[in-house]
Amino acid sequence: MKQVNRLDDGGRINRQTPLNFTFNDKTYQGFEGDTLASALLANGVDVVGRSFKYSRPRGVITADAQEPNAIFQVGSNDASTIPNPRATQTELYANLVCSSTNGWPNVDFDLMGTVGKVGGSAMPPGFYYKTFMFPQSMWMSYEKMIRKGAGLGCSPLQPDPDSYDKLNHHCDVMVVGAGPAGLSAALAAARAGARVIIADEQNEMGGSLLCSTELIDGTAAAVWLVSTLTALAENDNVLLLPRSTAFGYYDQNYIGINERRSDHIGETNSHGTRQRLHKVRAKQVILATGAHERPLVFGNNDVPGCMLASAVTTYINRYAVVPGNRLALMTTNDNAYKAAIAWHDAGKSVVLIADTRPSADGFLVKEAMKRGIKVEFGHGIIDVKGSKRVKSVEVAPLSADGKSVSGQAVSYICDTVASSGGWSPVLHLSSHTGSKPIWRDDIQGFV
Repeated sequence: MKQVNRLDDGGRINRQTPLNFTFNDKTYQGFEGDTLASALLANGVDVVGRSFKYSRPRGVITADAQEPNAIFQVGSNDASTIPNPRATQTELYANLVCSSTNGWPNVDFDLMGTVGKVGGSAMPPGFYYKTFMFPQSMWMSYEKMIRKGAGLGCSPLQPDPDSYDKLNHHCDVMVVGAGPAGLSAALAAARAGARVIIADEQNEMGGSLLCSTELIDGTAAAVWLVSTLTALAENDNVLLLPRSTAFGYYDQNYIGINERRSDHIGETNSHGTRQRLHKVRAKQVILATGAHERPLVFGNNDVPGCMLASAVTTYINRYAVVPGNRLALMTTNDNAYKAAIAWHDAGKSVVLIADTRPSADGFLVKEAMKRGIKVEFGHGIIDVKGSKRVKSVEVAPLSADGKSVSGQAVSYICDTVASSGGWSPVLHLSSHTGSKPIWRDDIQGFV
C-alpha cells in the first residue's frame, strides 16, 4: 500500500514489518514503530475528528500526550474496546481497528457541520443549557444527543477479559521522565550506587532525543542514547519502566505509576497482565518531565494541517513522515526553525517563516537562511484559508509590541502550518506536592 507522505528512508520505524490497520472502516498500512497518528499522517489522512458544537473538521496537531483532536475508539471487541485513547500515544499493531468518536454519517461528511457554517447566531455560547432544560422529561433524550456530539467514546459492554496486577517498590532515587535530563540523572545516581527506578510514558526512552539530529558532547544524540540505555540496563540497581505513566505524587515521596504491558500487542492478550500498577516509595524523586510547546493563535488555526512545530519535527525525524508538501511556519523562538529545516531537508518546500521577533541571529536561524528559506521578521500569520485542509495563509507585519497588524497582508499558498509560541514546563506532578509554580518572564512560563 502506498503511504503518500512517507519518506523512502530515515526514522526509527521498522520497514521490514509492515502493519495493516483499519480506521473508519478503511484499511491502511504503517510500520512497526509507528503510532496510530504517524501512520494516519503517512497515509495522507487529514480529518480525524470533529469539534464539539460546530462540528468543524479536526486534524492531528501534536505528537505527544497533549493531542486534543485525534481521540479514537480503539478495538473491535465489545469486551476490550478502549474509549478515547490519543492516537499520538497509541502504538500501531497488526490489524488494529479504530474509529473516530464523532461525525455523522462519517467524519469526512458530517451533517452537523452545516450547523457550524451557520455559526454563533444559531448556537450561541451556553445555548444547550438554556434550550434543553424543558420539558424535564426529555432531558435523557437530549443528553444522548449532546454526548454524541461531544465526541466521547463508548465504554466496553462486556466484562473485561484481561487481568491486572500491582507491585510495591522501594528505591533511593525515582526518576520520572527518560529524556536527556532524566537519563543523565538516572545514570549518575546508578553509578553512585543508588537503587534507581526510571519511568517514561513513551514506548521508547529518550524523549526529545528520539527525533533529534543534534550532538551531545560531540556524539550523535542517537548514539549517546543507545550507550546510556545500555549502561542503565546492565546495572542491576536500575529498573527501566517504558510505557509507564506516573499519575500521582503523594506524601513521603510515594509515586503511583501505570505500566501498559500489553496494550501495544493487540486485543488478544496471551502475555500475562495487561497493565500493572507500581507503588513506588523513594528516598528522593527527580522530575524530568520536560515541557509542552505552546501553539500560536490566528484565524482558523484549527483547520487540519495546522500543527505544532515540534510535532512536525518529530514526525519527520522519528517516523519519516512529512505531513504535507508546502509549509508555512510562525514562531516566537529559534527552536521552531528545526521544523522548517527538517521539512526542507526532506525535499519539501518551505514557503515562509514568519518570526514575530524584530530580529534573530541564532544558529538555527542562520541554518534556515543558508538553505534559502524565506524569513520575515516582525511578521505573523493572521489567518488560514481552507476547510478540510489548509490551502493558504495570510501573513502581515506586526506592530512593535506584537499586539496589532501594522501593514498589508500577503497570501502564501501552502498545505501545512506549523506554529510555536515557546515552551511551558510540565509541572503536574510537582503541583501534586503543594509546591507553588513560579512565573518566569524570560520563558513566559511557570517553573
